[in-house]
Amino acid sequence: MPMKKNNNTPTNFTSETLQNTPETGTMESVTQNNAVKSPNSDLKQPERKACVYTVEEVAQMLAISLRSAYNLCNSTTEFRVLRVGGSIRVPKHSFHAWLFRAA
Repeated sequence: MPMKKNNNTPTNFTSETLQNTPETGTMESVTQNNAVKSPNSDLKQPERKACVYTVEEVAQMLAISLRSAYNLCNSTTEFRVLRVGGSIRVPKHSFHAWLFRAA
């Protein structure tokens, strides 16, 4: 369907007419001109360390089976256990407080 200009003359937009139409600015030029660059963008960001353990990590640290670690996480009130969707996570600070208090 033809598009109409303000002067009510129909215009069929094809790739050829779009390429030949003068524009005040393209998306590429707007992106390049308005791009904000972080002052530290050239610096390598340090790796973030997770502040939670997975059940697998708990099992390895305690040298117990994975099933025993799941049972512990499902039954304990000694340290916090977070359930996110179908995943279980244990905050490191809570687990360390329990582990080193018990030792």
